[in-house]
Amino acid sequence: MKRHDKERPNKASAGRRFAVWLIVLAVAAVLIRLALASRYGGFMSDQELFVDWMRQVRQRGLGTVYIEGSNINYPPLFLLIMEAYRSAAGLFGIVPAAGELSFKGVLIALDLAAFGAAVLLTRSSGRTAGRLFVLALLALNPALIFGSAVWGQVDMLHSLLMAASLLLLPGSPPAAGALFALALLSKFQAVTLLAVFGIYFLRLLLRREFRPPALFAAGFAGVTGACAAFFAWSGGLQAMLKGAYLSAVGMYPQVTMNAMNVWYYFIGTPPTTPDTTKVLGFLSLRTAGFLLLALCVVYAAACLWRSRMDAAALLKSAALVNFAFFMLPTEIHERYSVPALVLAVFVCLYDRRWRLPAVLLSLSVTANLWMVQAERIGVYPGLAVVYVNVALLLWMLLALGREMRAGRSSDTADRNAKGRRKARAPGIG
Repeated sequence: MKRHDKERPNKASAGRRFAVWLIVLAVAAVLIRLALASRYGGFMSDQELFVDWMRQVRQRGLGTVYIEGSNINYPPLFLLIMEAYRSAAGLFGIVPAAGELSFKGVLIALDLAAFGAAVLLTRSSGRTAGRLFVLALLALNPALIFGSAVWGQVDMLHSLLMAASLLLLPGSPPAAGALFALALLSKFQAVTLLAVFGIYFLRLLLRREFRPPALFAAGFAGVTGACAAFFAWSGGLQAMLKGAYLSAVGMYPQVTMNAMNVWYYFIGTPPTTPDTTKVLGFLSLRTAGFLLLALCVVYAAACLWRSRMDAAALLKSAALVNFAFFMLPTEIHERYSVPALVLAVFVCLYDRRWRLPAVLLSLSVTANLWMVQAERIGVYPGLAVVYVNVALLLWMLLALGREMRAGRSSDTADRNAKGRRKARAPGIG
């Protein structure tokens, strides 16, 4: 009884220390972002476009803005968030302007909301150093800070929703389905999770476990159905689908749009090479990139199939698929690496071996973003980033492969043990 009495103050003290660390991280995250957002204008063309979208939504309404507006090629969730921010800022007489804190405030708020969501999503890990590492890498990550507070982009939104969907999938399929729908309503890149979800639910269905897939589908349908009904009622459903998901496809037909991937001189292709260029006389570079991605997705799916199908395995497979999506297809932008980074950070919650790769990936993404935003892209500095990224992709492939082989060895050992037990069992005679 006395021992329990001693343990309670220790637990309370540990809880207070952990809470203090969370407050320190949150405050540091906000202050750093505010300082950088105030000092650096960022990527003005993106921000000017977003501010113009705010104006168009205010004038025409969200339901018809895709019909009557122009140059809107993001899904509606971000437009809805920006309109809510514009309305709230207007109460204080603030008019969002590109390159100013008045606009970047919405991005900083999203980053802070993502940190708060991460605190909740990692609660099952307790007050551990591993959990604190993950939260610190999210709050103070130079790539995530640069992407929002300096550049002025919103990649953290769909990236966090993707990670949250995978984290909740084993225990709460309806919430996972709803979050995946929100991720798709934030950015179409979230579609990369379909391969992961497909393998997960296929295995459940083969085991005749029908309830989790049905619950996931219900959560997904609830969100997407409400969105579709809203735009259909406004008459803008077809225009929304075309503008948000189809209009940007094939817009930049070159091998890479500033992404430091395999197409950036690594295999001898300058970035401006048209991806319609034929190789072997019949295969375009664009098709070759998709074939490489398909091979990587099949590999990740096979590794996931042989795993325990827990949150760690889901995150690892998704991180590999998303990093392969950044590294292998053509026409990829520099910011498409952010979801892979966020997923890799959450993997660190379960596997210490991913910590160094997650840090290196953070630095390579930061370098890529800075080079583009500062217009200081050099061939050899860019290639240095490419070599780091290629090494990280190979490491992910090998890491998942080792785990798949270990799973096979474990299954074989279990089967052999069962066989020996049967052989020793007395017969009926």
